[in-house]
Amino acid sequence: MDNYVGGGFGLPQIIGLIIAAAIAFWVYKDAESRGMNGIGWGIFTFLLCIIALPVYLLTRKPKVGGNG
Repeated sequence: MDNYVGGGFGLPQIIGLIIAAAIAFWVYKDAESRGMNGIGWGIFTFLLCIIALPVYLLTRKPKVGGNG
């Protein structure tokens, strides 16, 4: 039996990064459609998703324009 205890980068971490990137992209697009700083919100969400997403959802502005 192998007793390897390492800090490798495996499938769970890759899946987590993909999910964080997808949420950050959605926040970026949504923020841009609401006239907010999409890049800032996207980066904030990617780096601190569990904190940034609820903060964004509570503070986002109404959509700009009539569609939505």
